[in-house]
Amino acid sequence: MSMFTSRDGLYARARKQFKIQDGIRLFTYSFFKQRRAEVQAFFAQIYSEAQASRAAPGHHALAAIAEMGRIKRHYTLNIDGLAEVVGMSTWHHELHPTGSTVEMHGNIRQLVCPACFSVEPLTRQAINTMKEQKAIQCPSCAADELRFKVMLYDDDQGDCITPEHVFETLEEDLQVADCVLWVGISFEQSASVEYFRRVRQVLASQGRLAACPQAIINPAEEACFNIVSSVCNVDDLQLLDVRTT
Repeated sequence: MSMFTSRDGLYARARKQFKIQDGIRLFTYSFFKQRRAEVQAFFAQIYSEAQASRAAPGHHALAAIAEMGRIKRHYTLNIDGLAEVVGMSTWHHELHPTGSTVEMHGNIRQLVCPACFSVEPLTRQAINTMKEQKAIQCPSCAADELRFKVMLYDDDQGDCITPEHVFETLEEDLQVADCVLWVGISFEQSASVEYFRRVRQVLASQGRLAACPQAIINPAEEACFNIVSSVCNVDDLQLLDVRTT
């Protein structure tokens, strides 16, 4: 599935298709509110791509480690739903509080109703309806506003994507974690930087900064540069650059 920030990624495609100066604008709630049907149709294209994507070795490795009981929780910013495909259970504060994967930004394979919070799996009929830029009625409350379960920037309906309870769970997890791994994150997007800062703040408030180290696992040099240039207390960061050939 296409990355958001890559050269031919989702932001670039959005910019070309919608003829907007910055493709990131399509992923804002204000743009979604103005051109809802068109954005839903674009997301339907993304879903088709997600359906064709396959789990990478990293997904299978995560599932294997989770099966061994070595992962307290897997927080993902991906919206492709591939963690669930490889058998990892999905967290929900009410329905499945012990789920291993927390989808921070939602799941492109699902629809959600902002009115009643009902979550529905995507069907071929629903995809075709959205590509035709038509609304889909919620089967639970009959509201004509089912939307893709994907978090947008400044999303006024964000609580139906990722409830605030997730941060309570994060604090509980950090209380017992012995290490936090940031795997494959470039820290180009503001959300990932904010999550990094939040984890550090929570660990600091718990007095666990030394007891629970964080490691960034990304072969790209940009990841290290982005995070170092984004934090204000650089002196507290202990960077170990490990490379293999």
